[in-house]
Amino acid sequence: MTWSSLIVYVDDEADNTHRIQQACRLAQMEGAHLIGVSACAPETPLADAYGAGILLGEVLTLQHERAETALRKAEDRFRDIATGAGLSCEWRAEVGDPTALLTRHARAADVLIVGRDAAAESGWRAPHPADLVMRAGRPVLVMPPVPARPLDGAPVLLAWTDGRESRLAAQLALPLMRRAEAVRVLELCDPMDVEGARARVADVVAWLKRHDVRAEGEARAHDDRSTGRRLIDCAEEMQAGVVVSGAWGHARMRQWIFGGVTQTLLNDCPVALLLAH
Repeated sequence: MTWSSLIVYVDDEADNTHRIQQACRLAQMEGAHLIGVSACAPETPLADAYGAGILLGEVLTLQHERAETALRKAEDRFRDIATGAGLSCEWRAEVGDPTALLTRHARAADVLIVGRDAAAESGWRAPHPADLVMRAGRPVLVMPPVPARPLDGAPVLLAWTDGRESRLAAQLALPLMRRAEAVRVLELCDPMDVEGARARVADVVAWLKRHDVRAEGEARAHDDRSTGRRLIDCAEEMQAGVVVSGAWGHARMRQWIFGGVTQTLLNDCPVALLLAH
């Protein structure tokens, strides 16, 4: 499996230039086509437009024009970086909902690269990573604002649970793991199931090695930390540049209410996070 086409989302956040550069680096390594995507939904006026003596239509027209200006600036930023890297690239943008637009265009790429925090501040300008993972049908590479380590070449932590989502994430992350200096397959398990976890992890490691991935396996019993927090600690321990994980292995609403591994990783992972559902 290879990545022949990548999408990077372009927004106005301070980390966006770094995200585009990382996407260019991945595209260069894979010989892939790079697609820049951006959307901007006009902000709803907070004041009573009629009470302020302004026609609502004029307000909406102004907001639409501001959105188009933001998209033109985003395109200029993307093209400057991508063409400077000598890549085959293209641009897609429209005024509208960012998550919906990126979900539609996911059909054109093998992986989607987005920022982690932008939507929390401005959902009108950036996609929501959690929604995107559920809807896109593609792996989503979520970049924190200031990654602790570079994406390419650094070790990869594959967070393993013996379920559909982990298997899919491992399959879709093969191009990334092949280029990693090392991959650790880690299952956190019940203290009474360590031997079973070791056997499961050994199967995954053997499969990865047949795909030319330098992998090793490990099973660790749960402790008093949450699973998500434990995975982040393990990633820091091995100086990983990427965490690969299945997403929402349990009902998303339940995880949203009570907390869960995926939500913890999305909130706090200090390095790139590749999720698949």
